[in-house]
Amino acid sequence: MTTINSAAVEAIARDIVGSAEFAAHAGAGTMAEAYAVQDAVVQKLVADSSRQPVAGYKLAANSKGAMQHFALTEPAVGRMFGDQVYASPAELPADSFRQFAFEPEIAAIMGSSLPASGAPYTKEAVAAAIDRFVPAFEVLDLRQSNMATIGIKEAVAQNITNAGIVIGGPGMAPAEFDPAAVRTVLTVDGKTELDVTGAAPQDPLDAVTWLANHLIGRGLSLEAGQSILCGTHCPLRPFPSKGTLEVTMSGLGTATLTLA
Repeated sequence: MTTINSAAVEAIARDIVGSAEFAAHAGAGTMAEAYAVQDAVVQKLVADSSRQPVAGYKLAANSKGAMQHFALTEPAVGRMFGDQVYASPAELPADSFRQFAFEPEIAAIMGSSLPASGAPYTKEAVAAAIDRFVPAFEVLDLRQSNMATIGIKEAVAQNITNAGIVIGGPGMAPAEFDPAAVRTVLTVDGKTELDVTGAAPQDPLDAVTWLANHLIGRGLSLEAGQSILCGTHCPLRPFPSKGTLEVTMSGLGTATLTLA
């Protein structure tokens, strides 16, 4: 059983709520220890009403290049909270972030739950449980973090800087979906900043299938209505100014976020 440093949990939760500058607290030597800290931080944030209950998950470092860079054998996972789920078009106050950043991603919206009793899950079973894939923005608050110095384990312990999701649409059912054909166009205040095709770091269905089985191994599970961010289509983008971001994904629709 992993021993949790309660002082570190308190400090991380306080820093997240206050958008404090990122500081290493967890001292996790393994990914299992990092996830144990993350679990305790999430439990505290929800228990003291700083955040609403978990409404989904994010996958990070799930491209082959990112896993190689961070010396990982599988993706990293963080939580998303109910009070940080926004429908497109969304408007967020710029001053609510210490260091705002975003990532355009495909998100899966779960139509039914995947409990431990059904594990291990196949791609077919997971596809049947997904209601639709949609375009989305991951919202992040980097809080002056430097991944090169803090390391992936400290990032995981602190929920990988997630600050929410903007869910676009209308979306597409898994049976109709071909990620290799998805063209992603990102604009900032109407100016095209990204135009790529087949840029998902892995097949989103593979991502959700892996996540479903990974969570069950940690005593968790995917629930109906939850959202899963399946990995960014471009490097993480800090955005220091106000403006409107829009991502359009062919077949999936559009997501819009204004930082006001």
